[in-house]
Amino acid sequence: MRTTKERHSITMSPLAWTILNKLKAIQKKSISSILEESLMRMVKEEGYNTTYFKIMASASECNDEENKELAEILDSLKEEDLEVAEEYELEDKDK
Repeated sequence: MRTTKERHSITMSPLAWTILNKLKAIQKKSISSILEESLMRMVKEEGYNTTYFKIMASASECNDEENKELAEILDSLKEEDLEVAEEYELEDKDK
């Protein structure tokens, strides 16, 4: 599956940029791939709730108060809150 990419500008220290360029040569990957993989690894290792980020990425803009309220609710979710409670098989009406 191909993911759409967007162009963004970032700033970083000269040392970080040098390290990224060295990693690019060693790993034979683009800097954007290295940054994206590192970010996803950090999210997983730090135990962030990926559902929170998925929801926030697809949600329309809210005011600061709404954002705070939503963030608090999503941050309070536990793994068991995300477990499938029941499954249903849908029937095809055309059969």
